[in-house]
Amino acid sequence: MNFTTQAAQDILSKIERDPAEVRHWRQLLILCFDQKSIDTLQTLQVVVAAIEQIWNKRRQRALEAFEEARARQRSTGSKEPLPSTTVHSIPLSVRQKENLVKLSKNPQSSLLLYRLGLYLEEDFDLPDAATPLYDRALGVGPEDFQLEEKINEAIKRIKARTQQIPAKPANVSSDFGVIAPESMGVKSPSHHRPSAAALIKRTGRLSVDRSRLQAAPAALTDTSWPETQKKLDDAMSRLLTRTAVVCETAPRPMRLPRSIAPSQWLEFLEGHVTLLLATLDAQGIAIRPSVNLEEAPRQDVAARTNLVLALMEEIERELSSLQSTSPKPAAPKPETDTLPNAVRLEDIFELIDAGNFAEAESQLRKLKEGAFPSDQVSEVWSHLGLAFQNNHESTRAMFAYQRARELNPDNLQAWFNGGMIQQEEGMLHPALQCYLKAIELDPEQPKIWCNLGALQFQLGEFQHSVDSLYRAVGLKPDYARAWDNLAGSLCALDQLEEAERCCHRAINFKPDYADPHFKLGTIYFQAGRMEEAETAFRKVLETNHGYPLAGHYLAIVLARTHRLENALEVCETAATPAGETELPSLAWNEMAFHLYEKGEYTEAIRAYEKALTFTPERAVIWLDAGVAHQQLGEIDQARRHYEQAVELDPELARAWHNLGAVRQELGDARGGQDALIEAERLLAR
Repeated sequence: MNFTTQAAQDILSKIERDPAEVRHWRQLLILCFDQKSIDTLQTLQVVVAAIEQIWNKRRQRALEAFEEARARQRSTGSKEPLPSTTVHSIPLSVRQKENLVKLSKNPQSSLLLYRLGLYLEEDFDLPDAATPLYDRALGVGPEDFQLEEKINEAIKRIKARTQQIPAKPANVSSDFGVIAPESMGVKSPSHHRPSAAALIKRTGRLSVDRSRLQAAPAALTDTSWPETQKKLDDAMSRLLTRTAVVCETAPRPMRLPRSIAPSQWLEFLEGHVTLLLATLDAQGIAIRPSVNLEEAPRQDVAARTNLVLALMEEIERELSSLQSTSPKPAAPKPETDTLPNAVRLEDIFELIDAGNFAEAESQLRKLKEGAFPSDQVSEVWSHLGLAFQNNHESTRAMFAYQRARELNPDNLQAWFNGGMIQQEEGMLHPALQCYLKAIELDPEQPKIWCNLGALQFQLGEFQHSVDSLYRAVGLKPDYARAWDNLAGSLCALDQLEEAERCCHRAINFKPDYADPHFKLGTIYFQAGRMEEAETAFRKVLETNHGYPLAGHYLAIVLARTHRLENALEVCETAATPAGETELPSLAWNEMAFHLYEKGEYTEAIRAYEKALTFTPERAVIWLDAGVAHQQLGEIDQARRHYEQAVELDPELARAWHNLGAVRQELGDARGGQDALIEAERLLAR
């Protein structure tokens, strides 16, 4: 996200003055949406939800204090004034304020998210609100392995607290033991195997089913629907011909859209027949048919078809008898007739089909309320929204779907398609409401459950995501995308055996589907099953050569199975998605470690520098690069790298130790001694 704009600076300055004011954070959210900063938007949504929970708890406490004071007043007859239930501000400590201000400027910092989670858990007693922050901190990628361990410990602690089980004390890290001078503090990155849960949360966004819902046509009893449509069209044409003979101003022919469901098509036709009767009545030709269209159930297409045909035949007979008793030539329609029956729905459909979306939208906006049944107008808006969606005009499509829903709250396609656009645009909570409404209208649609599960995953609601995706595969057992998404959500819950089974189900139904192969690779990678991981990642790249991050994983696997040259080749060409830094950095760090182990220090430094292009804030990489420089005798370069490491992480004891050693070697005895004392202080702590 661009924080250099004037708008961003204004919002950040407001947050700096009042870090807990949720309105300012919501303004930051809107700015992220305007700039299409989806990753930052998703993080800020979690932060805003956490801040809102702080306010809610504060309000709840104020309300409880008010109720207690009122009860005390009633029981004692005290005239003491009651406390206010209004909460005007949230008191914060200095460290809480500083963390929120820093987080507003750098929302993608997992360290800052972790600290905010700790405050919620310890200071505000809101462990449930802290959990999404910890999950998001893992999702954006912890700055180092130790932070990832701390976050995982926090999640386990909250889970244990929720289950009324005492949380196990966090294991004391042994990273900072006594550092032998000859080892120079190098630690093998092979010890760092991020969990499949962290990998999937960080890189495995679940895919959305972009195919749109279609209303299922009801079966007809006597003939196929296309033939029935033609029969109805012919009857309507004859009726219009008869009308033109007896009317001075006859209704224009109506071209009904073929792309909609039979029940909707019949509604348009019924509306056209009703309009024709009204036109006749306005010109003094009163026809009172005996057929009542309401006699047939709305979902019984066959019965409604028979009634409409009977109605049109009765009108045609009445018109035929009028023509025989008082024949008169049809009045010629003027070429410059400026008073047509205003806007007609069939004309708008023609405009949409012809690609004239702006004119179609303009005509729809001009429609007077009540000119047509609202559900018919809703269908036209929905059709226009679909046209905008196919043309990648998301904002206009969302407006059209919104209008369709206002006119007909039961328009299933408008709810689902609108929710799909909002999800892709990062408007996660509005999309959630759309999907929930669509499920309320039709709970038997597997596509809705699949997209709902993917959305819940994005919101960090992993168990809800699993439940929704199980519903999707229950409705459609061969639904490969839903099985793949289910595997991702199960990985996020560390249910790896079940996730592996779901990946295989997805592959059985769709053998060349890259996503489940990728997830299988991450599961095998974590379990140390390197041969199977290699096979899975190679299958991903065989199916999709540019699949993001698969190359980086494969490079790590090759390096750990002692094929370093092949690993370097793969790592050089691995595809990196925009905004992803953690795994490319990890892969290059892996290359650097193995090069260092082989004594190829120059190449190791080059690999460390590659890693730093992705994560320049990672202190431990500066430290290890400094070690490689020191092995080459480049003491001054090593010193600069160690100084950068301790500047980024003042608590990195190994960097202080090595900095002290090189300063003394360079003749800076005082500086070296100070650094070594700091290292000892940190180790002792």
